Formats: sequence, C-alpha cells, structure tokens
Amino acid sequence: MAEHMDPVCGMVVYPESAEGKAEYQGKTYYFCSDQCMREFQKDPAKYAK
Repeated sequence: MAEHMDPVCGMVVYPESAEGKAEYQGKTYYFCSDQCMREFQKDPAKYAK
C-alpha cells in the first residue's frame, strides 16, 4: 500500500482511504480531509513541491 503525504498538513495518507485528491502539474496529491483539499486548491503552487 503506497503512502503519500498530505501537502497541506503533512499527515500520511493512503490513496485508498484519502478524503480527496487533486491533480496539479501532472502530479496527483492526496488529502486527509476535504478542508486540506480546499486549502490546496486555493493556491496549489504554495503546497506543491
């Protein structure tokens, strides 16, 4: 099972149980909550590394 880091809060997220996901510049980001996903979508460049 692959794990990813929520770019907003830093929590470990598994794609199968992520509360949301978003694409930015060809990369998929996974989120622990809808709130983190909305925050990312406001300014993705701030969180994308």
